[in-house]
Amino acid sequence: MAEKKEHEPMKVVRALFALGSALILTGCSWLSPATNVVEEISPTILMYLSQSGDSELECTIVVPAVKNEKKQVLTVRGRSMKETRLKLNFIHNREFKSGQMRMLFLSEDLARGGVIRHLNTLLLDQEITDRLYLAVVRGDFAGFLREQIRLQKNYDRILYKRFRHYENQVTQQNLHFFLRDYYSHYADPHLPLFEVRDEQLVYTGTALFRDDRMVGGVPEDEDTFFQMIDNQHGHFPIVPFPEREVVLGKVTTTRKIRYDAGRGGIVITLRMEGQVDEYTGDKNLGNRHEAEQFIRELKEDLEERIRELVRSLQRMSVDPLQAGLSTVTPFRERFPGEEWRRVWPDMPVTVRVDLGLTNLGISKPEE
Repeated sequence: MAEKKEHEPMKVVRALFALGSALILTGCSWLSPATNVVEEISPTILMYLSQSGDSELECTIVVPAVKNEKKQVLTVRGRSMKETRLKLNFIHNREFKSGQMRMLFLSEDLARGGVIRHLNTLLLDQEITDRLYLAVVRGDFAGFLREQIRLQKNYDRILYKRFRHYENQVTQQNLHFFLRDYYSHYADPHLPLFEVRDEQLVYTGTALFRDDRMVGGVPEDEDTFFQMIDNQHGHFPIVPFPEREVVLGKVTTTRKIRYDAGRGGIVITLRMEGQVDEYTGDKNLGNRHEAEQFIRELKEDLEERIRELVRSLQRMSVDPLQAGLSTVTPFRERFPGEEWRRVWPDMPVTVRVDLGLTNLGISKPEE
């Protein structure tokens, strides 16, 4: 028995050597196309959901290229996301995997009809990250994707880099933050709004939601000011003020929202700093008195503009700013449950802007 045990390791070595030789002689490999699992799946980073004319769900994905295949765009219809996914697997020769999905675009019609049932389906997929970017898009986005992929095979990845590049300058929301605001009594979700326009995908503002339905939006010309009060800290390369004939650059903002219990209202404080990049008005900004007057007028314009923007949110009964959270203390909820949604549209709001500008021009002698 001892002699038998002594030779067993050599038997194992010889068996492994024989197996390796057989694999080499027969041309078989762990990386053979017949057994390579990587080539049997299609990880996609972009999905587009829309509503078809017969109220079915329409799902469009960008299929990555594998080996000698070209990247392509596929669209299927179904009564649910699960059904569309099964159809995609059926018409394609590989199984679609969602672990690499980074962007989900929703058509405006679908967004206005309600999106939570589709998002809940995504949550059931353990491969999908809750950092998945969400966006609403107007126009024929599926057709636009087909054309762009034909012209630029990596357009889906270019679009993903674009999302990451413009953080804190345009609205950006992922699945986690959308669901956080949806389930909160003191906030409402909002998403970036794009439009297919002149063969380009153009950012046109912010889509506003009440519960899970889109009810309106912040237009493009007001969206920069929305970003200033939506984010605690903001960075903006350029902020134009056409009515004051000035363009500000390198703008940074700090925003605070608090509840004034004495007055029973919300106070929004915005600290804004930047430099004058261009000025075509009549004032001599090199003169201290004229510069102070100019800053004061610009500050008043900003305060009124933001006040009107907040009023528009209140008229739509949406609170994307999470102003309701400022009413909550560790020991008290002043407006519990659905009470905040009832009082918010009529809540008094005070806006205070602290504006600091540099590069106002060369000082001239006062006459």
